[in-house]
Amino acid sequence: MMLKKLLTGLLVFSACALATPISEHGQLSLKGFDVVDKNGQPYVLRGMSFFWDDWGFEKFFTEGAVKTIANDWGGNVVRTPIHDLNESRAKAMIDYAASAGIYIIVDYHSHCAHKNASSAQSFFGNIASYVKQKGYVHVLYELYNEPLYENCSSASDTYAGGSLTSWSTIKQYAESVIPKIRANDPNGIIIVGTPNYSQGTEAARANPITGQKNIAYTLHFYASTSGHGSLRWNVLRAKCNDFPVIITEWGVSESSGDGNFTKSMNDTWMSWIETIGVSWANWSISDKGETSAALTGGASSNGGWNDGNLTASGKYVKNLMKNLNAGKGLSSVGLSPANVDCAQLEGGGEYEFVRNGVGNFGYAIQGENYMDSSNAKTVETDAKGVQNEMYLTSQNSGSEAWAEYTLMDIPAAGYYVFYAKVGANSDGYLRYSVDEGATVDSVKYTSTGGLTTIKGFYNKIALPTEGTSNIRVSWKGDVALDVFSVVVADSADSVDLGIKAGEQIVSIGSAKTAMSDQFRFDSRNSTFMIPAGYERLSLFTVKGRKVYSVDVQGKANVELDRSVKKGVYMAVLSGAKGQKSLQFKVTE
Repeated sequence: MMLKKLLTGLLVFSACALATPISEHGQLSLKGFDVVDKNGQPYVLRGMSFFWDDWGFEKFFTEGAVKTIANDWGGNVVRTPIHDLNESRAKAMIDYAASAGIYIIVDYHSHCAHKNASSAQSFFGNIASYVKQKGYVHVLYELYNEPLYENCSSASDTYAGGSLTSWSTIKQYAESVIPKIRANDPNGIIIVGTPNYSQGTEAARANPITGQKNIAYTLHFYASTSGHGSLRWNVLRAKCNDFPVIITEWGVSESSGDGNFTKSMNDTWMSWIETIGVSWANWSISDKGETSAALTGGASSNGGWNDGNLTASGKYVKNLMKNLNAGKGLSSVGLSPANVDCAQLEGGGEYEFVRNGVGNFGYAIQGENYMDSSNAKTVETDAKGVQNEMYLTSQNSGSEAWAEYTLMDIPAAGYYVFYAKVGANSDGYLRYSVDEGATVDSVKYTSTGGLTTIKGFYNKIALPTEGTSNIRVSWKGDVALDVFSVVVADSADSVDLGIKAGEQIVSIGSAKTAMSDQFRFDSRNSTFMIPAGYERLSLFTVKGRKVYSVDVQGKANVELDRSVKKGVYMAVLSGAKGQKSLQFKVTE
């Protein structure tokens, strides 16, 4: 009898030892924002991304490396970047992950995938066929790593420049690839990249892919880049609106992959996303000699790494994975829960319309969230007058600084209002140019009494084309650029801004986006025209603070409330049909 009990105990122990993330959780799917397992329970993926597979670091694409991440580091997912759609390499990594019992994200690691849609369709179709053939349930498909430029000349042309790839282009590309996967894998999670290095999740949330299940969207960040801090609010907005986001790439470093590793900024990020419960993969398994690399030079390509083989990044992320995936909680890694109450997005939410260097027309753009820059730096402050408690200023006030941004969905060519909030110790000019042209115009600002005392200044700006344009903002001297927006105008602006007869000013009445479905603002009688099917009209300041809200069900028009003071506002209609927005100006 004692022998029988002993054997039974050994059998139970053996069964437990064989348990893996795949065997315990099976086929993953999406339920609102959350990744859920075969039992419908939320399941957070935490793991590592390998590096580009064409820089020599594909040497780490081995079974030993995958098993080390799974067994020694406690990771439950790996991400395999495939830049040239190498099917044999992708299939080998899928097999390694299956053997290790963990999930895998197969990533088309391109900045210009929309230029190679037919090859992507073939690649993902064949990968899904392989998944079906092998009976696998552990594969997630990432269709587009980091969309960058609309006018890439090829799938590998990452330096074409010009306008950032629009969400409409990315969406069209994704919708051409998804059916190829679904023909063989009807249930696997598909992850779609978003504009501007996969930071533009709000553009996707405003116009998601429909008619498909288990579609998630990508957010990338680098925790030691202070300008990426506002992206945390995108994650919260996604959570609070049941919009599925997966962080398929993040680094402890600055956005270059190198530079500082600021632990406090990383801790803030991890507290936030872990409290929300979003899945992630860290960049990267390589020994490249940069801050974000997890391994030191000479680390074995076959895994089995000891602490001496790990960089500060590797040690930090390994500790997170090993403890959090074991269910030990935030306290086990020295963190505390963050305040992620959705109520923060209501009323005075100051981040509602901030975009990260790219945005739909009319939205405010945060100064420090620049796309490209020179002689510019982000400064953190506790001053409440500063948007997001940060601003952008010169690295060296004696030299010119500039920051470049992409503005999307411009309704028409013509004159608009450029509105900027700055802090300054003396009078000066904030200059702006469009699409790499000569200086278009400038905003004259006067001393505000200090960098953290922020005031608004405005002037006209000529946008030459409908659609997308790059805007470069430049300045010299001790100036804080807090936030700016380019907005449609009121008829009075043609006089205030010196626009001459015959020069088209794109007013609220003539802008295509404002006229869509007849949602518009008539400045002559201060009345909103309300299309059918919407329930609520809300007004926000440029900073995103809600100042007014009213029920509009069944109403054809609503008069502007007299309590709304002079200024530039965003009007947002919401309801079962979604959202519509327009920018307008109160002049009296």
